[in-house]
Amino acid sequence: MTAAGQIARKEAGELLLDLRGQAWLLAMACALSAFSLLLVGSAELSLLDNAQVVYDMAGIATALGALLALVVGVDGIGGERERGSLVPLLLTPASRGAILLGQIGGVAMAWAAMLALAVPFLWAVGSTGQNLWDGMAVLVLLGTPVVLGFGLFGLGLGARLGSTRAALLAGLIGLLVAASPLLIGPSLRQSALGGMFDAVNPFSAAVNGYDLVIIDSQGLLSQWMSLAHTLAWLALMLWFAHAAFRRVRR
Repeated sequence: MTAAGQIARKEAGELLLDLRGQAWLLAMACALSAFSLLLVGSAELSLLDNAQVVYDMAGIATALGALLALVVGVDGIGGERERGSLVPLLLTPASRGAILLGQIGGVAMAWAAMLALAVPFLWAVGSTGQNLWDGMAVLVLLGTPVVLGFGLFGLGLGARLGSTRAALLAGLIGLLVAASPLLIGPSLRQSALGGMFDAVNPFSAAVNGYDLVIIDSQGLLSQWMSLAHTLAWLALMLWFAHAAFRRVRR
């Protein structure tokens, strides 16, 4: 197994197999349960079209996945530094590129577990309506680059800033701003400023893609522009994380 694979396996093991690490799975399950009950149990929200509910759940799953990736990413470099284990890691034969790929590989495995966890909840709120399977497919297609991008964003912040607390706060503020399309309706984002924000925000690209596929019943193949947008975000964050990690001294 390559060095990147070994690091990814170690990171995923701590997140998925360690009892303390599994606490986040319980927290995510509770959050998804709460949102599901809110959407289907509220007298007002239960009147929403089924496709709208699936769309809302897809956005919530993406936001939770991005939060998970950001926290794990910040801890991957900043946390290792504060625990005193970063220097021994840098002294291993593994290159910095391999270490970075291993760290984001652990994030990818955690996101895969998050997707598996979200499937029953998506099924519970959308099994009687339309576009459920397309909704799950577009969540994987567009949500994955967004989530991994935030993982790399966290890695870059953890490497760039000297304090894990500062990196985490900066990352959470950035995520809050990026995820604002979940709170701001499409009508409020049709202004000139809102259009400019959507044009540069990868979260907007993913959410708009969910809207077109789940609610408007467009095909997955028609979402190539949204996919290109999210992939550009992923590539930019990969560059940011790599450039920041190169500056970390042993």
